[in-house]
Amino acid sequence: MSRIGTLPRDAWPPEFATAMERMTAPGRDPLALFTAVAQSPRAWERFAAASMAGPSPLSMRDREVVIDRTAAKTGNEYEWGIHTKVFAKKAELTQEQVRSTFDGHADDGNWTAHDATLIATVDALLARNRLSDAEFARLAAEFDTAQVLEIVQLVAFYNGIALIVGALDLQPEAGMPRFPDNKD
Repeated sequence: MSRIGTLPRDAWPPEFATAMERMTAPGRDPLALFTAVAQSPRAWERFAAASMAGPSPLSMRDREVVIDRTAAKTGNEYEWGIHTKVFAKKAELTQEQVRSTFDGHADDGNWTAHDATLIATVDALLARNRLSDAEFARLAAEFDTAQVLEIVQLVAFYNGIALIVGALDLQPEAGMPRFPDNKD
């Protein structure tokens, strides 16, 4: 549940119902994040418009490294749990790499040079809201312009989700992993 509740199914506008049908696995309830934000049609419209879902210039693995690291570094246990449970295996992330997204670093031995560039980029953006010339050069040497923009937008989007989740005090979805140091 969230501090503001969630939009009950019988109050879903047709556009939101269609979106939830497309975004939710059969037999599952939509994420509380979605039904909380959907209480305001304008908020949902803005959220959905900014969403990073759909085709991407990045591989699934690259996307998940960026999302998992961003969620971990912003304290967003809600998204980290969903992404590490649902997508880590498909993205071919090992358990050690999943753990490293939480408390590792770019050069901890869990990552290829390619992956380490993603981790270092997320860390720099979240620490300073910018990349140094050297950090950008490292990123641009590994990724093309469309991919660089996607990486930066993913960090921005999931940082924003962390703010929403924190403000609404959304608890992790049932059955999703918690941060490794969480004893709850």
